[in-house]
This record gives sequence, C-alpha cells and structure tokens, in this order.
Amino acid sequence: MAACAPISPLAGSAETMVGTVDCYMQTYVQSGYANLLGPGSLFSYALTVALTLYVALVGYRLIFGRSTLSMGEMMPRMVLIGAVLALTSNWATYQVLVYDVLTDGPQEIVSAINPGAGKATTITERVDVLSNRMVDLADAWTEFDARPEAAMPADMPAATPTAPEALPPTVTGITALVAPKDSLGPNMLLLSALLLVLASAGVLVIAKIILGLLLLLGPVFAILALFAGTRGLALGWGRAAVLMALVPIMAMMTSAGVVALLEPVLTEMYVSASQGLFSLRSALAILVVVLIMVAVSVQLFRIGRTIVGGWVMSFGQAPSRAVEGTPVTVNANQNELQPPNVIYNERMQSLIGSIERSAMATTSVSPATQRSVYLPPRFDGIGEGAPSRQDIPSSDRRIARGRVTAVRAPVKAIRNAA
Repeated sequence: MAACAPISPLAGSAETMVGTVDCYMQTYVQSGYANLLGPGSLFSYALTVALTLYVALVGYRLIFGRSTLSMGEMMPRMVLIGAVLALTSNWATYQVLVYDVLTDGPQEIVSAINPGAGKATTITERVDVLSNRMVDLADAWTEFDARPEAAMPADMPAATPTAPEALPPTVTGITALVAPKDSLGPNMLLLSALLLVLASAGVLVIAKIILGLLLLLGPVFAILALFAGTRGLALGWGRAAVLMALVPIMAMMTSAGVVALLEPVLTEMYVSASQGLFSLRSALAILVVVLIMVAVSVQLFRIGRTIVGGWVMSFGQAPSRAVEGTPVTVNANQNELQPPNVIYNERMQSLIGSIERSAMATTSVSPATQRSVYLPPRFDGIGEGAPSRQDIPSSDRRIARGRVTAVRAPVKAIRNAA
C-alpha cells in the first residue's frame, strides 16, 4: 500500500484534504479489488457459479422455445457476459473503464468547459489562498481593534457641553479584550473562511469518499446485473456512482466562480488593511457571497439526484408494447367497454377462436342483436372486362355478428390487429 501524505494545515487544508482522500481512495479500491477477486477467494467461486447459472438459463430458454436464436435476442446477452467478465477479471480493465471515468472524468469535463478553472487541485489551491487571506485579515483586524490608540485617535477633539451628540471616548487599560462591536468584522471573516473551505473542498471530499465506497463494491453489482431479479440493484449502483461523479463537476464550477468573485474584494481589503483601514461592509459582502455558495452546494446533491433519477436501462429486455384498442359500444346496454391489453399468441388465438365458434353456435342472431363489422377490402386483381367490385357480392366484407359481449370485444380487436 502506497504511503499517502497526511493532512497538513500549513500546506493548505483544502488542497491536502482533497489530495489525501484521492490517494487513500485509489489505494483502498485497488487493494479491495485484489482481495475480492484474487485466486482462491470466495467471491471468485461465486462469480463462476453465477456465470454458469446464467448460461444454463439461456440454454434452457432456447431448448424449450421460450427464446429464439436471433441476433436481437442473443447479442445483448453475449455483451452482458463479456462486460461482466471484463470488469471482474482484471484490475487494469476495471480501472480504465470504471475508475478513471468516474474519478478523472469530472476534472476533464470542467477543464473543457472552463479552461481557466483548471483541475481540482488548482481550485483547492486558490481556495486555500483566499481562506488564508481571510484568517490573516481577521488577525490583523483583531490586533488593530485591541490597541488603545485605536479606541481613541490622537486627533479626536475633546468633548464639550455644546456638542451633546459627540460620544465621550472610553479608554480602558485592557488591550487583550475586544468589544463585541469591534469583533464583528473579524468573526465574519473567520466564518467566511470556514464556510468557503466546507462548501468547496468539503463537498468534493464527501463525493469522493462515497464514490470510493461504490467503486469498491463495483464487481459485486456487476455480477448482480446478470439476472433480471437483481438487475435493479446494479442499476441503482450505477445511478449512485454517476451522481457522485456529477456532484464534483458542479462543485468545481461553483467554486471557480466564487473564487473569481472574491479575489478582487480580498485584494482591496489587503491594501486597505496595510493602511490601517478595515471595512465592515467588505466583510459583510464576503460573508453573503460565501453563504450563497453554501446554499448552492447543498442543492448540488438534489440536482444530481434529479438528473440520474430519469436513467432507465432496459438492456436485454424487450420493451413492453401496449395494444391500442378503441372503445366498443354495446347496443343492448349502451355502455362503453374498453378492451384490455391483449398479447398476441397462437395458442391464445386458437382458444379464442374456439370460444367464438361456440358462442356463435349458441347465440341466436336477430335483427335487434345483429351488428355489422367492416373488414379491410381484399386486393383482388380486376382487369379489363372484369366485373366491378360493386357487382361482386363477396367484395362487401361486412359480416353479420351476434351480440357483442365483453368476451367477444377482445376477439375483434385481435383480429383487426392481425
């Protein structure tokens, strides 16, 4: 196991925190993959059993006619078996296809969208610079407010009875304590530095830790994708992994924008602080910007969940097709009956045909219950000199039917569809 650098506050808390998490994540995922799928491990035997059962089920369906030996049926199954074998047999393949895509992909996307933002390390370095400036300004502000001459400037005029609006200066010998009003600016800067690190590097670290746990369990969910009953678990794993890859993209873009917005303000405050001037309004503006960034960072996980929630995968499954039917009017009761969805099948068709024949034999046809059904015309070849279609009695394909019941309505729907 490679040695990872510890978190060092002197080097920058955001940069070292993100770098350390990346190092530990790659180390533990690689070692966990080797232990899980190494020779002689229990999971390797389970993988062999699962693949054997899947191939046996495919052969069973082919033998008993429940599946066809066609390209559309067999190609998705073969691709699925190949993908599972590729992801569970070699760490190099798993690293290129899954690990690198989910970990390095967000940085490449951010660099393509905003080349000036750079990678995550560059953004965290800029965040560390800004947070260190805020802490330095807060320390300088506190020391400045604690000086006795800061409480009573030398050029302040003495209080006179004719100027009641001028407050009398209060000078105390305690220089270590700062009044609450004077400590408001330094406290806002310290709070802004803390929230800036949490909203930028904190979100990245949370997403990376969760993504590392998902990648560690990736081979397990790859095997669960073989069977239809457990394929939903694999789809849920894929959604969670993509979510933890989308959150760093949005977090890095948000951090880059906020850093670009705060850098001019802090530079101006630095110049003013060197002259002994501290602006409470600038500190308030910085705090407001950082609070807005925190609110956006909280919503990133919800936005990502909404995006991946629409991901539906039907790999190796035929899409369901609903049979469109029109409402049938029953003359006797004047009620509309909607025919149910019917799946065409030869055995079902023969069964329905026998039911219809028995119903026609037992049902008396009368003018009150008679119903005409128009079928599509036949394309009979009519040449020159042949009688017209109107003169041929068989060309009118109206068929006298008996009373339309709830059993016979699906029959006509099936025949019209056929």
